[in-house]
Amino acid sequence: MKSQFMFSGIGGQGVISIGELICYAAVEKDYTVTFTPSYGQEKRGGRTMCQIVVSDRIGSPIISEADLLLVMDERSLEDYEKMLKKGGILILNSNLIQKKPQRNDIQVLSVPFNDIAMEIGNAKTANSVALGTAMKYLDFVSLDIVKAHLKDIFSGEKGKLITVNEKALDAGFQYE
Repeated sequence: MKSQFMFSGIGGQGVISIGELICYAAVEKDYTVTFTPSYGQEKRGGRTMCQIVVSDRIGSPIISEADLLLVMDERSLEDYEKMLKKGGILILNSNLIQKKPQRNDIQVLSVPFNDIAMEIGNAKTANSVALGTAMKYLDFVSLDIVKAHLKDIFSGEKGKLITVNEKALDAGFQYE
C-alpha cells in the first residue's frame, strides 16, 4: 500500500496541523510515514503546504503524483493541480476558490469549509472540516483514530478546542 497526498493553503489555515493529524493516525496503524511541510517566506499569510506519503515500507519522502490534493485557496489550486495523478481526487474550499480546475481527468469535490465551520460555531475549524471531507477518501485510517490524535495537536490550554474540532471533522465527513 502506498498513498500520496498534499494539503495546501495560506499560513494560519491549519494545513500543517491536519497533515500532522494524518501522520499520527497512520503511525498508530504501523504505516511508514513521511511528512514534508513547506512554509512561505512571508511572516503571515504565506503559502503553506505539506506532502505526505503513507506506505507499508520506506520510500521517497517526496511525492511523484498525489492521489488526493486538498487546497484551501485559489493560488494553491493554480500551483499544485498539475501534481494530482490522473483519476485523483481534488478537494476545493469553495468559499475561497472561484476558479475551476483546468483538468477534466480528475474527480473534483467543492466544499464550503468556512461556511460549515461557521455553522459549527468556530471559523478556525475550517481545516478540520476539510480533513473530515478528505477522510472519506483516505482508507488507511479511520476518522475515530484521527479524532483520538486531536490531543496531540491541541494540548494544554488549546485542549478546549478538541470538542469543536471533533464536530468539524464529523461535519466534513458527513458533507454530501
